Amino acid sequence: MPDGTVRIMNRINWLFTATSLSVVLVSVERFSFTTRILLPPSDFLRLHELVQMVAIILVTVVIPALLFREVSGNFSALSARGGAAVFLVFVVGVYYYSTGNGVHELASFTFNTYCDTATVTGNLCGGLFVNDFYTGNILFFVGGLLMNVALLVLERRNPHSPVVGGAFVVLLINAVVYAVTVVAYAGFDRVVVGLVYSVVQCVVALAFLLSVRSRYRQFPLITYLAIAYTLGAVASAVVRLR
Repeated sequence: MPDGTVRIMNRINWLFTATSLSVVLVSVERFSFTTRILLPPSDFLRLHELVQMVAIILVTVVIPALLFREVSGNFSALSARGGAAVFLVFVVGVYYYSTGNGVHELASFTFNTYCDTATVTGNLCGGLFVNDFYTGNILFFVGGLLMNVALLVLERRNPHSPVVGGAFVVLLINAVVYAVTVVAYAGFDRVVVGLVYSVVQCVVALAFLLSVRSRYRQFPLITYLAIAYTLGAVASAVVRLR
């Protein structure tokens, strides 16, 4: 690969690594000691929700924004026909993703702290359950889907030089790590919202991959997402059906 292409692919692979590690952190942190620490005044939140909303989810928005920069050729692709529409889809995705996370985290705190989570009764706890597992998650996953679609469209319009050798191996490893975290929220969650999202994202990514076929090495993001969500969705479905 030419030096310029190597530098671009190195940046993209670093962002793939950051993506995979960040989604691992999202999952791991949910089982950490932070869920047992209530914050003053008035126990308004657990440390867990604060860390998720203020730091971790922020990172999972910043990384796609940097990927947006890479696949758009430092934003130059936005000047092409439809570029503004793709940018708006990404922005709407960020909004729904962030709003969904906020709704989910606040409802999750109150529901898990003050309700019987095994037997949900009454409008208050019932409403918190819905906001925790459905309203928040649906908005979150719709936002994630829109962000990814914008990135996929941009890369489909702006192929790279073929990714070969060690760079492609790193891409594959990152995709497998990401797939494991997909299973965490799609295969083991209490409701099937995550599974539905992973299946839809799998279909979308595979559709883009089929559109490039043998040229897949020129489209690292499409390849990365197709592998990650195909493995994740299939494994999650197997877990659910056991």
